[in-house]
Formats: sequence, structure tokens, C-alpha cells
Amino acid sequence: MSKSTRPARPHINEADYRDASGTKVHLVLGAICFIAGAAVMVIEISAFRLLAPLFGNTAYTWTALIGVILVAFSAGGFLGGWLADRRLAMDLVGWLLAGAAVLTFFIPALNEVFGEALSSKGLIFGPVAASLLLFATPGVLLGAISPACVRFYSLVNKDTHVGAAAGTISMLGSLGSFAGTFLSGFYLLSNFGVKSVFLGTATLLLLLSALAFFLAKNTWRQQVPVWAGGLFAAWFGVTANDRPADNVVWWRDTFYHRIEVSENGEGANKMRFLHLDSTVEGGIKLADGSLVLDYQRFWKLPLLRDGFDVKHALFLGAGAFGMPCEVSRLFPEAAVDVVELDPAVVEAGRRYFNLDKHPKVVAHNADARSFVRRSSQKWDLIFGDAYNGVRAIPAQLASREFFKQVREHLAPHGVFLMNVITAVDGPKAELLAGMLATLHEAFPHVHAFPVNGGGGQAQNVILMAAGEDWTPLFTEHTYAPGSWQAQLSQAFFPPARLPSGGQIFTDDLNPVDAVIARALLE
Repeated sequence: MSKSTRPARPHINEADYRDASGTKVHLVLGAICFIAGAAVMVIEISAFRLLAPLFGNTAYTWTALIGVILVAFSAGGFLGGWLADRRLAMDLVGWLLAGAAVLTFFIPALNEVFGEALSSKGLIFGPVAASLLLFATPGVLLGAISPACVRFYSLVNKDTHVGAAAGTISMLGSLGSFAGTFLSGFYLLSNFGVKSVFLGTATLLLLLSALAFFLAKNTWRQQVPVWAGGLFAAWFGVTANDRPADNVVWWRDTFYHRIEVSENGEGANKMRFLHLDSTVEGGIKLADGSLVLDYQRFWKLPLLRDGFDVKHALFLGAGAFGMPCEVSRLFPEAAVDVVELDPAVVEAGRRYFNLDKHPKVVAHNADARSFVRRSSQKWDLIFGDAYNGVRAIPAQLASREFFKQVREHLAPHGVFLMNVITAVDGPKAELLAGMLATLHEAFPHVHAFPVNGGGGQAQNVILMAAGEDWTPLFTEHTYAPGSWQAQLSQAFFPPARLPSGGQIFTDDLNPVDAVIARALLE
């Protein structure tokens, strides 16, 4: 009868545990898993702020990032278990932490080198490729820490409580992820630059690796490669240039945006612009505060009707506060509300776009839809101009239900205007067709004003929705050549030429992101 054979057990480095109490090992491993779990979420949320200036604050950026991180974390889980079965030495955890730290140090520099090139790869492939390059490998190493810690945590008790070890490590990792999510969202990104968050996280992981090496009783000589690699990577990350262009006079990274205020021109023609991530949100002439972006002049469309009076106006999205301030100049007694989600945009408005010079313009830090729903005010004019990046309209502000709320909050002869970036003709006009169909669910009359005329290329298109038909004002009235009235009325697009058959966007089914992505791919 042949003798049965068993696979040889991996060598256990008893020195790792001989002088260490089980409690100390458990505490250190628990702390490592908690902090590593927090680091994963800090990196993931900060990664979104790193990618948004390149690809926009869209569902596609989030989808690519979360998908890559999940796959990387899953691969790391397998890797960690496989390594722990073959190397039962506590310094394995140290090497995983050190590797993740070094790679995290490199993230800002790699983004500087490859970011612009990847931004040209499109709304879908671009963020996937950037996420793979910047975050996949650190995600794999951080994902490997938890199963490795389970093995060592259980080993202290001679593998008599494997289930308890797995449950404890899983719990601590999840609690760490919870802490990292709240810490990054509510504090770090509001008080530190994105690069600083990555460098700080990498530094913490490197120090944590030193704790693991200490528990494994590694000598300082054995740790030299770790510290040398960490210092080199840290230098590389610190020297990465995250400064904006020379014409940028103020900038800030927030949870919502990368905000920049820039200036162009000289003398009486000097202009100031507000940039959110990759888009220009608005601008003014410094000499008199007048508007410089063509589409913003279209807020005056209702003024083509004699006697149209603005007593209450609402702007959804601040832009550079140019339109609200102009309303206040023309209608000094009007109460003008501006809803802006990002408090830093309001700060920029006060410091650089004359907001404090117009006391009747009141800025509200709130979500636009929630603000409208909670308000009892009726507005004569509502202008929707809220975007999340590259042409991305927040889905909750482009649905049948929201437009019905807007209709309910308009004065009897009030008008709703909305800026949409879309083509007027051809396959890229799918968004316009959908917006028209959706607006018609709430308003009997909807008119379109492409700022640059018709065509198959994306441009600013102003949609005007009302309970009354304003067509005669645009087709039958004659205005002085060259006047602002003539310029606005000439942009009126004949209803017969508008795209039809668009999908109605609802809260339940709203593929507005997919529609925009298809237009960009075209």
C-alpha cells in the first residue's frame, strides 16, 4: 500500500510571533486593515477629482473609475491569499503596503505626463484607460492586504478561529472604508488640494508599512529598499506640476469641481472667466461687468414682449454670476435667486464676479431641484444652466418630473429658459429631440434658439418653454438692425426643422448621459 503524500506546508517564520503577544499582533493587523480600507476610498474619491478636469464630472467617469477599482480589488484579494499561503512572514504585509505607497506617490506625476493625451480618447475609453494606468496596480496591492491579514490574524491562534479572523478583518476593513469615504468627502477635498491628498495617503501607507516591518522584526538594513523607493517616489510626486496656467488668478479643488478664474485681454477689453473642470461656465468684461459669452445674452428673450417685468428671477447654476447681476442692473427692484451646489463657486463670485455689488442677488448653496421643490416662490423667469462637466446635464434637472415642478413655480406669464449643448440637425441632435419631447410634457409651447445657427455640430441651444405661444414675437415683429432684439429673434429656429420623436426623459428612465456620450462619439 503506497504511503499517502501531502503538500509541503510553507515555511513559517516563527521569529515573527515568538516574542509578540497575540493581542499586539491582532491590534496591529486590525489597524493596518482599517487604515488600508480608508486609503482605498480616499484614493477612489480623490481619483474622481483628478479625472474630472480631463473627462468631466459625469456618470461615465464614475463608472470607469469604480469598475477598475473593483476589478483591481478583486484581483488583489486573490493575490493576497495566494501570497499568504506561500510566505507566512509578517513582512509580506509591509511589502504590500510599501508597494501601494510608492505607486500612490506616482499618481499625480503620471497624471501630469499622460493626462492630456488620455483626455483625447473619448468620454468612455479615456477614463477607463486613465483609471487602469493610475489606479489599477495600487488597487491590487491594497486589495491584497486584507486576505493576507486574515491569514496572519488566524495564525496567532494556531488557525483555531479562522472564521472569527475573517469576520474581524472584514469588519475593520469596511469600517475603514466608511471612515475614508466621509473623511475625503467632508474634509480632505474641501481643505487640501487633490495632489496633497494623494501624497498624504501615500505617506501614511509608507509609515504603516514600517509598523508591519517592525512587527516582523525586519532590520533597518532590510528596510533600506523600501525607504529609498518611497523617498524617490515622494520626490517624484511632490515635483509634479499641478499649477494652473499663467493667466489663472485663482483656483481651488473642491469635492465638486476644479475651479479656476482666468483673465484674458488688456485694458477696456480685459475679460474674466470662470472654469469648472474642463468647461468655461461664464465670463464678464472687467470694465463694466457685461457678458462676454454669446449664449448668456439670451436670458433677455422674454424682454422682447413689451411690458414683461421681472420681479422674481431664478438661475439654476451660477456660472460666473454674469446673468443674475445683469438682471439686477436692469431691474433694480427684482429679487434674484441663484442656486449653486458648490460653495467655492459662490466664493469666487463674491471675490471676482461682482456678486457683492448686487445685494438683490442672493446665492443659495443647494441642489437646484431640492431648492425648487421646497420653495413656495413663483418666479417670472427661471434660467437653467447647471452642468457637471463636458456637456453633462445632471439627470435630475432634465426629467419630465422636474420640468413639471418648474412649471408649477412660474408666475402666470413666466418663462423657463434652458441652455443645452447639442446639435440641431443630424445624429448629434438626439439630445435636442429628447429635451424637446420632455419639455412638451410640462409646457404647451417650446421654442429653440441655436446660438450659432443650425447645423450638425454641437453648440449652445437655448430652449424657451412657456404656457403661451411666443412665436409671433420672433417671426412677425421687426427690430432695429444690429440691436440685441434683432440678434436674439434672428436665432429663432423654425419648429418644422426641429428634430422630433425624441425619448421622454423621466426620473425612472433617464439616459441623458448615454445620449450625450453617443453624440461625443459621433
